[in-house]
Amino acid sequence: MNLIRIVFSLLFALALPTASVAETKSGISYHDVKLQIARIQVQDSVSFDDAVESLKLRANQHNLKFVGVNALYKEIEALTGKPAKRMEIYNFCDGLTANKMLAADPMMIAFMPCRIAILEDAQGKRWIISMMMDLKLVKKLPADARNSAERVMAAMKDMMVAASRSDL
Repeated sequence: MNLIRIVFSLLFALALPTASVAETKSGISYHDVKLQIARIQVQDSVSFDDAVESLKLRANQHNLKFVGVNALYKEIEALTGKPAKRMEIYNFCDGLTANKMLAADPMMIAFMPCRIAILEDAQGKRWIISMMMDLKLVKKLPADARNSAERVMAAMKDMMVAASRSDL
């Protein structure tokens, strides 16, 4: 239960704007970016594994390459020696879109690869959660990069809905 709260808190914290202030001692600068967190509940009749399969199949239909998974719950189990609720973070990428976005603004690397998490809460409900760029940020990109980014964001939303319903 606490772990799920921590994960949600971290996702929420990522969505909060930060000041655009340079830290003089370390040289690190912070940039104000608005984010959105998209969340949809997996239907009760859909298993975790079926949601994952649908997510990957729909990504393939949108030409988004599956580039990895972090089975976070396994790490938690290894560290605590106790069972943990299942939570996994899936990474997808469209290399050509990434290239266009990075050419427009190297800071866009912070959004790559696209990540969609599936997790089980304390009540056993499954959720699909993803960080999404704010549309104002996308609108600032040059037309070609903007169109590609909008296509990828629409694909991610479609992937989330498909996974929540186990649509193939």
